[in-house]
Amino acid sequence: MQPKLLPTVFIAIGVASSSSMAAEAYKIDTKHADLIFSVEHAGFTHKRGWFRDFEGLLQFDATKPENSKVDVTVKTDSLDTALPARDQDLKSGMFLDSAKYPEMHFESTKVVAAENQSLRIEGNLTLHGVTKPITLNAKLNKAGPNPFDKTPTLGFSATGELKRSEFGIATFIPMIGDLVEITIEAEFRREP
Repeated sequence: MQPKLLPTVFIAIGVASSSSMAAEAYKIDTKHADLIFSVEHAGFTHKRGWFRDFEGLLQFDATKPENSKVDVTVKTDSLDTALPARDQDLKSGMFLDSAKYPEMHFESTKVVAAENQSLRIEGNLTLHGVTKPITLNAKLNKAGPNPFDKTPTLGFSATGELKRSEFGIATFIPMIGDLVEITIEAEFRREP
């Protein structure tokens, strides 16, 4: 079922003009964004970590979300689990091999609107030299002028998962989990 996707929000962000029928360009605000991953550790816990260095562009069509696109590049060397020795292991050839594969890249191929401002974002993730499809389940939290500088801003929460073995990263499976859970919190600001 297709939602009635926020007509009042569109007015609030100033896209009610006839020129708004096409997608608007937004850039990720890295000061207000988190890219978090979680992996099971020997069945005892789920260890979380972050990637700190990334950039992304969003083409968002408020009236036809299916015309929206997102493109994000992440520096694999920016991995941070709050333990430098473990970070070095994860960046090494045993895992991410950041020296050989300095970036991972996600590009959407399809966006499907659902109820309650939710979106299913299908796309291709290139990680460790392998490209595979993954799906992100996203929610538009808010769209409107940023209260600090009035720049049109979109805020999203998203989740997804992947199997690292499918990307050629199989070290210590199953002691360290194969399934990697992804959590994203991101604000996007309209490009001038």
